[in-house]
Amino acid sequence: MQIDPPRSAEKAELRDYFSNARRALSDDQYRQYSQEICRQLLSYLIDLKREQPSAMHLHLFLPIEAQREVDLRPLLPHLWHYNIRVAVPRVRQGALEHIPLTAETKLKTSRWGIPEPTEDYSPLTEEEISSITTVITPLLACDIKGHRVGYGGGFYDQFFKTYPHLIKIGVGFFPPIEKILDSYSGDMPLDYYLYPKELIRF
Repeated sequence: MQIDPPRSAEKAELRDYFSNARRALSDDQYRQYSQEICRQLLSYLIDLKREQPSAMHLHLFLPIEAQREVDLRPLLPHLWHYNIRVAVPRVRQGALEHIPLTAETKLKTSRWGIPEPTEDYSPLTEEEISSITTVITPLLACDIKGHRVGYGGGFYDQFFKTYPHLIKIGVGFFPPIEKILDSYSGDMPLDYYLYPKELIRF
């Protein structure tokens, strides 16, 4: 029987707890929760697109399936249908690159289990990265202030600091906890958190 999630804890404890909680999801739960997140996210993005009809440029992640990350791939055909440009991350030499993603993009799985565009595709330029409007970010946990627990690499925090205009949306399977005890001023809080039951704005 699974222990209830901590109301507040430090990041290391939260990584352990929510990594185990994700792995405990059944295949049906994983698929159902991911689909519900995609449904709500698409609704939000279409509304946002109406406000920014010519400027929607989205950065999202492709899931590490072994770690049960939210699967956003069902969303992709809908984004392209609405002419929303999509970029995905690729890690090279300890840095996060941003690669355009289309239906024709060839992918390979990295040593960390991340689907990434192959070396055939060049990363976005600084100017092109600046045109990204919204980022869907992976996480393990989130608190009611919008602070997130990732995997500890710091890639997304640096991305958010470099481009402070970004709308930051975290997605996960579980409700936010009360407090991440070791959050600090260098952490970049989310603007929204989406899990299967609701979209929360901070």
